[in-house]
Amino acid sequence: MTIQFRALADSWSTLFAIVISLIDDSEERIVHSYEQLNYLSSRDCKIKFNIYLLYSTRPKNSTRNYTIHIDIYEKVSLKYRGSFFYRILFPFLPVYRQALILDIPRNDENIQICSKLQCSHGQCIAYSNVLDDDSFCQCDQGWSGKYCQIFHQNMCSSDSKHAGVTANNRSVCVCPIDKFGSRCLLVNEVCQMNNNLTCYNGGQCIPSDKYTLSSQSFHCVCRKGYTGDRCERNDTKIEFSFAEGIALSQSIFIHFIRIISNATPIRTTTLRTIPLKQDSITIYWSQQFHLVFVELLNKIYYLAVIQKSYSATTTIVRKINPVDRCQHINELFNETFVDMHIVRRMKYYHLPCQIYPSNRSCFYDNTQICLCYTFEQQRLANCFEFNHNMTFDCSGQSVCENDGQCFQDTPDCPKRAICICPLCYYGARCQFRTSGFGLSLDAILGYHILPHISLTNQPTIVKISIAVTVIFLLVGLINGVLCLITFKDKTIREVGCGLYLLGSAITTLSTMVVFALKYWILLVAQMTFIFNRLFLQIQCISLDFLLQVCLDMDQWMNACVAVERAVTMIRAARFNKKKVKKWLN
Repeated sequence: MTIQFRALADSWSTLFAIVISLIDDSEERIVHSYEQLNYLSSRDCKIKFNIYLLYSTRPKNSTRNYTIHIDIYEKVSLKYRGSFFYRILFPFLPVYRQALILDIPRNDENIQICSKLQCSHGQCIAYSNVLDDDSFCQCDQGWSGKYCQIFHQNMCSSDSKHAGVTANNRSVCVCPIDKFGSRCLLVNEVCQMNNNLTCYNGGQCIPSDKYTLSSQSFHCVCRKGYTGDRCERNDTKIEFSFAEGIALSQSIFIHFIRIISNATPIRTTTLRTIPLKQDSITIYWSQQFHLVFVELLNKIYYLAVIQKSYSATTTIVRKINPVDRCQHINELFNETFVDMHIVRRMKYYHLPCQIYPSNRSCFYDNTQICLCYTFEQQRLANCFEFNHNMTFDCSGQSVCENDGQCFQDTPDCPKRAICICPLCYYGARCQFRTSGFGLSLDAILGYHILPHISLTNQPTIVKISIAVTVIFLLVGLINGVLCLITFKDKTIREVGCGLYLLGSAITTLSTMVVFALKYWILLVAQMTFIFNRLFLQIQCISLDFLLQVCLDMDQWMNACVAVERAVTMIRAARFNKKKVKKWLN
């Protein structure tokens, strides 16, 4: 069989262990043969793997049905991602060929637990690709069979996963990243060489396997900002700033064009979000490029960078001005000219470059972008094809909630995906909302928190917000505790204000605790360390409600104190001294 895998942007740098097995429908659920491979999207995207699975007996048992079962695990944590199921439709053939394109389940996709099968020592799992409610029993360690009813002596190492039993009664083991062998008992020391300096700048070392198309014994997954075979080089740093006359949209497309002689230019697109009241953006880019175009969401293009030769590990600082905008031909020619056929129209494309020689750098039509350049003291136009209607909709697997739009940087092999949220929604998946709620700290920080990035590498504003939140929490807790100690005295609570202030101290403590909890859940969820959608929805509703209740109660307590003091002042103003003197005499 020939199989190609595809992973979403959230799994671009995640190493997967994939077990492909040929099984039958007997009570023992025998694995006749299997192959195990490591898949890394940043390395193996677009690679087609050729897998050969053999029957354990020849001729095969014609009374049984055979299927291909595929399990996917994360290699580092051995977290289970999902399983796929493909029937062998013509079992009477001696050889069966199949070609598959398999989409690896999302990182936060919930495993579908079913109750169709009565699994004795395991749980019923629904297949990720089957719509007719097909499922299987995923057995606990030490058990096997169709219903996990057969005891099996697990031969795998203690830190590995047991994925089945072969026809010769041997365990199918999924090894951790530093182990290999049929029982995961051998240690792979390739990543421990040179005092763990196989990959530089914090890169993750991944040992190669027999399916890796590389002469090296390891592969490095680089952190953001670094590139190279061993992460030894810095990415090209590009700093864009926009002049005041440019109306920025919330999100912008950035198109990188690589020019190749006698070939079609290669285009790579990324999407970035610009926070409110900010007119600059910084990008780290590892691929070669010669041209950079910035596109606003209403299809307004600006020529940002042009370089004849690519220089790696450099810093490019560029201020984009209104004069850098690429105009559409509708703005340069009359309607009759625009309606002409492209073949007749193209020969006049040098005119805009000659009529406006000083401030015309580019223009475009419905299928191309043209650059103005000087050749032998003449201004000419050089055009290349550019698809203005290319869609980046996450291949139909949008993770955005609340009608958010999902965009990814390339149609296949995406490295980055982002959700464009509608009004009043924010978050990495547009899972949070601001309507009906007064505090806007989370809305302000929402787009500053970078997903899949550790806390130490987050932007400065995020680190400052953490420090401010900790200070607020400590001050609020100290203030609340001191107030509780003060108003705990019964003599103070004899006056109504004492009771109200005691209640205010309790609500202050509750507000600070709920606020801190909400902030940290927001931070962790934005960094995508929390994947349970049900938990996120429940905490979003409950914490917002509790925080609003605490704030309202505190305001009511303060209002009660103010009312009582006002009543006391009114009574004092009506104090009759003559009656008091007469009563004393």
